[in-house]
Amino acid sequence: MKGIPSALTAFCLSSSRCLYRHHRRLSFPLRAASNDPTSTDNNQPINPTQAPSAEDKKDWFVDGKETARRLKIELGLMSEENTESADNGGDGESSTSIETSSREEAMESGRKAALEFLKSLNDEEDDDNNNPQMTEEQNSETVETTAGQSSTQLFSGNPFTFPSRKSHCLTICLVPPPSATTAWDRLSNVRRELKDPGFFRWPPHANLLYPFLEPSFDKESDKSKEEQYSEFREQLSITLTSVAAQFKPFDVEIDTFGTFGGKDRGVLWAHPKSKYSVPAADYEGDEEPLIALQTLLENHFPSCTDQRKQGSFTPHMTLSHYANITDALEAKGLVESKWESTSFHVPEIYLLQRKGDEGQFKILAKILLGLEEDDEVKLFDEPLAFQAMPLEEEEWVYNERMNMKNRRKNNFKRRRRGKKSLD
Repeated sequence: MKGIPSALTAFCLSSSRCLYRHHRRLSFPLRAASNDPTSTDNNQPINPTQAPSAEDKKDWFVDGKETARRLKIELGLMSEENTESADNGGDGESSTSIETSSREEAMESGRKAALEFLKSLNDEEDDDNNNPQMTEEQNSETVETTAGQSSTQLFSGNPFTFPSRKSHCLTICLVPPPSATTAWDRLSNVRRELKDPGFFRWPPHANLLYPFLEPSFDKESDKSKEEQYSEFREQLSITLTSVAAQFKPFDVEIDTFGTFGGKDRGVLWAHPKSKYSVPAADYEGDEEPLIALQTLLENHFPSCTDQRKQGSFTPHMTLSHYANITDALEAKGLVESKWESTSFHVPEIYLLQRKGDEGQFKILAKILLGLEEDDEVKLFDEPLAFQAMPLEEEEWVYNERMNMKNRRKNNFKRRRRGKKSLD
């Protein structure tokens, strides 16, 4: 029984984060706890020396378990008929054992429910860790250019090994440089016309490593959290510098588009074709530069393989999201009828960070390609916004983003019901 309070505290904290993050979509009200130990839930002062009444003796396990139960019902992970408490045991030692077991099972069940729902959302986060299916002609080209994975043999470097975990608040990606004003204008205009839910949070981009890494702190270490974070940044800078020094700037052209999805969602994307304007003398690979660069990054960060879930990497810049593939295909025809081929030079890629679910991705580091021997990639103390990005989220963007989240929640419920019917 000793371990239960700490485990319960951890679960309640993680559950509360999940609930507050998605509170606009949940049907039951949420209650904020007071920070004042001399206040009750209704903010009325109490006498700290007064013995608590029966109503004040809160069973925090029961409260947390009820929150988890209601969350699971709301997300379609269980039905009302299936919510009978498992805490009805016998007497004595047997009862204590059953109670302990049922509490641990309930906490683990609630934790898994919350994690499964969040994973479902993150796996589809702007659909940028999904590898799009291209047309048959484009697929044949991709097979030819990626055969042999020559960049794996060409580039060397030590992989990043500092204790870390993946976060959807960080990404390494291609973004048109601020000097590419035509590309920024055309991509931003088409995303606005297509009502892209990610218009405020994301710049026009193609993810190379997403999700990316944040430090995993060792609580048992003699070093403080600040010292560990400083070491993480230092090691990350060294590894990114190694990547930047091994790769030359290149050019990108956007003149083709694609879609992926199905009956429950659709995504329209632009294909950033890449090539060297002047052949790089020290590069002998067959891959497009952007594909070779992504492989190089993966070699240095081997835990970040989400861009190759289907075995190969297809660069894509998401333009907008739809309820189904039919709507995405209709939008694709509209864009193709108006689009003018757009090119830009890529002298750098970016490490981006956002703060919280509502935050905008901003520049944490510029990774200048073709770094000289004495140069290094430096991380900013505070992320910097792209000048062409909006300063605040417009109402239409917020509404589109909430609509997309609601669709994903409903899709999650349907998938869960489908799994249960198969079981």
